[in-house]
Amino acid sequence: MLDLVTASKPQHPPWGPRLKAQSGKLDVSILGPLTIRRGTETLGAHELGGPKPRQILEILLLHLGAPVSKGRLIDLLWEGQAPAVALPTLESHVSVLRRHLQPGTGKAGPLKTVTGGYLMDRALVNLDLDRFDVLFRLAAQTEPCRALSFLTEALALAPAPLLGGELLPAWAEEERAMHASRVVEAKVLAAEAACSLGDSETAIAWATAALEDDVLAERAWTVLVLGLEATGQLTAALRAFDRCRHVMDKEMGCAPGPVLRAAHARLLQCTAAADAGAMEKVLEIAGMASVRRPASIAVGGPESAAAGRLVLAVGCDAGFVDLLTEALDREPDLQSIGAATTVESGVALKRALKPDAVIMTYQLPDGTGLEAARQMLLESPETRIVILTAECTPAALCEASALGVCAFLPEDGPLALILDTLRHVKTGNMLVHPSIVARLGEGGA
Repeated sequence: MLDLVTASKPQHPPWGPRLKAQSGKLDVSILGPLTIRRGTETLGAHELGGPKPRQILEILLLHLGAPVSKGRLIDLLWEGQAPAVALPTLESHVSVLRRHLQPGTGKAGPLKTVTGGYLMDRALVNLDLDRFDVLFRLAAQTEPCRALSFLTEALALAPAPLLGGELLPAWAEEERAMHASRVVEAKVLAAEAACSLGDSETAIAWATAALEDDVLAERAWTVLVLGLEATGQLTAALRAFDRCRHVMDKEMGCAPGPVLRAAHARLLQCTAAADAGAMEKVLEIAGMASVRRPASIAVGGPESAAAGRLVLAVGCDAGFVDLLTEALDREPDLQSIGAATTVESGVALKRALKPDAVIMTYQLPDGTGLEAARQMLLESPETRIVILTAECTPAALCEASALGVCAFLPEDGPLALILDTLRHVKTGNMLVHPSIVARLGEGGA
């Protein structure tokens, strides 16, 4: 472990600990607490002569190799409220900083005076932030295997925030935020590189790490969902998509992009196909031979498109209906055409508005969703009806199948499932969500 230089050594000058002149090049870390090393000696953030000298060093390090004018330093140090003696005070702080960084060398060390300002000499400073940025740029210019190696090395340098010990100045917050965004981008790029190499576990890990920092990183959500899909974790992938959709809707008022939506459609199709055999067995146990086997959700072809599909919402709770209609109106391919809270008003609106699809809860104040569906389908058999329920009986499912109801979904299920079912569901088959079927099986046992 590196030895700390203590002020108790007799050879130290009265201004405190300093690095030996003959120690050579500086190794500086500003990702996390500021730390300066030369040889076997180390200086911490509180061993540079005070807050202002420390901040001067930090600003110069953030512009490594480039001059920073005295005027710019004054503006940053005093945040636009510099005293009349700011210039001589700044020069005094720089002198103090030099004595700590390069004692005995005057102006010959890393901290150099240039016309109208100062700079930290890149040739005499190894800076972790500089190394991070170099690796980040290299990763963007090479193939995935090497890019993943560069990014992994870069991210190992950045486990903590930039200037983690600097809490007050506005400039420190701004620089920290910009670096944090680069770290998120590096994690996303690492996830994408691993995904392209077929290393799904690494892709999932980096995507998850990126989302811990920025939950709105859609590319990270994309890699996470694709990685979970590739490793056969279909339920987890569906949950991830639902979280992504919820966050993007709440925070940005938009929906996931086409790659994520296509993945979601595949996941729905795969889970429906995977559960079909088990679902059929449960239905047989429950004595439901007349209920058709659930159809796979069709995707990709023109016949499966639901562009401009008009939807009537019917529910026992007005607040729930309002939320559902708002969600429908945010979708580019779905549109709320009306809302009702009873069987009677729902049937009347269906007759008047002629929607393409109806989404309604099973329990209504004046009857059930099945009673409403019976009246609606007698008049318009082609109407796609989706019913939401907390639980259901085998007899109700048999009746729904005979009527021509298209789907039964859990009332507490994800909004994304409801919307995608409305998009893709077809008449002629009844889709029953596996969670509802599982409850039937438990009841039959």
